[in-house]
Amino acid sequence: MTTTKRWDRRAIKDELLRQNKTLTGIARDKGLNESACRQGIIGASRKGAEAIAEALGIPFRELFPDSYTLGRHDGEETSSKQPQRDSAKAARAVDNARSVA
Repeated sequence: MTTTKRWDRRAIKDELLRQNKTLTGIARDKGLNESACRQGIIGASRKGAEAIAEALGIPFRELFPDSYTLGRHDGEETSSKQPQRDSAKAARAVDNARSVA
């Protein structure tokens, strides 16, 4: 059975050190802002994360399996509008019942 190594920030930084590479150097080589790879390693820059994966020669999805998988609106409702609650409708029905009685 083959197990895939679990990459976390420490493991990524250790591998970079082993290969004598820096996050800033990788970003510069790719023409990105110097902080892009530092942001990429924490999940704030996909381009930075892609540059790290390419520099290490590790597939992006293996290096960052849980990051950058969902878009902003994939998943739960992100609208600031609150859905209408059923309780408001129920309260109106109770009010109508009282007025009839």
